[in-house]
Amino acid sequence: MLPYNEKMSKKLNVLVNYRETAGNMADKHWHMSGEMLYVFGGRAVQSVNGNEFVLNTGDSLIIAPGAVHATTSVEDGCYIGVVHFSPLRPIESIYLKAGIYSDIKRIFSLVQEEFTLKQKGYELTAEGLIWQAAGAMIRYGEPVTGADIYSEEKEHIDEFIRKNLDKALTLEAAATYAGYSSEYFSRLFVKMMGTSFKKYVDTLKIQAAQGFLEEGVSVSQTAYKLGYDTPSSFCRAFKRMTGVSPSEYTDCIFRKSQKLKSTGQEL
Repeated sequence: MLPYNEKMSKKLNVLVNYRETAGNMADKHWHMSGEMLYVFGGRAVQSVNGNEFVLNTGDSLIIAPGAVHATTSVEDGCYIGVVHFSPLRPIESIYLKAGIYSDIKRIFSLVQEEFTLKQKGYELTAEGLIWQAAGAMIRYGEPVTGADIYSEEKEHIDEFIRKNLDKALTLEAAATYAGYSSEYFSRLFVKMMGTSFKKYVDTLKIQAAQGFLEEGVSVSQTAYKLGYDTPSSFCRAFKRMTGVSPSEYTDCIFRKSQKLKSTGQEL
């Protein structure tokens, strides 16, 4: 589906994008106004000009005029405050992580309140608050590049995998931990890590196996420590990843160790 141009009837507009069940919140679109988002609750996947990243509760975002963007809730009850405004000067897309600027929630709440009550002077009051929010996001946020915004999510997922290398770790288990469907998590993982989930796990397991074998742990014990069904399935995986069998690898380590000892060096 091609992104559509959303025509704005007002220079300043404030609304709430709410999704009761996980799913699409906004198709790919663009407009010549700027846009600010604040996630009051839930979690969503946001794309901006092809960069796809996660917005968690408390995160905020400026979307530059003309940027193609879309929003998909990945959990039930996603509640996002939306502001469309006309920037006074050129502005780039900026992401502000929750907790960095503690006043941001209060500002967005007041903007919503002004547009709900519509008391005298509400538009001017809201506009002042919007510029305060924009200034804070520019000062404390970071340009939307995708990679940096993924960093914390990558660390959590990598830590989960490393802590569970002793199990037959599945994509479904990791997706459940991360809070995504298996299908979406599979695509997101490749975007974050640059490789498939299976290859990433296999690589970490074999790296750990090399460490165990170098310490003198037997092949069968290494297979058990890394969650393989049988020593033979471990051996096949090891040879597929390294080009040699575990026994050939340990023989190579032993010969290298003996050679170094003969020259008075240590491995």
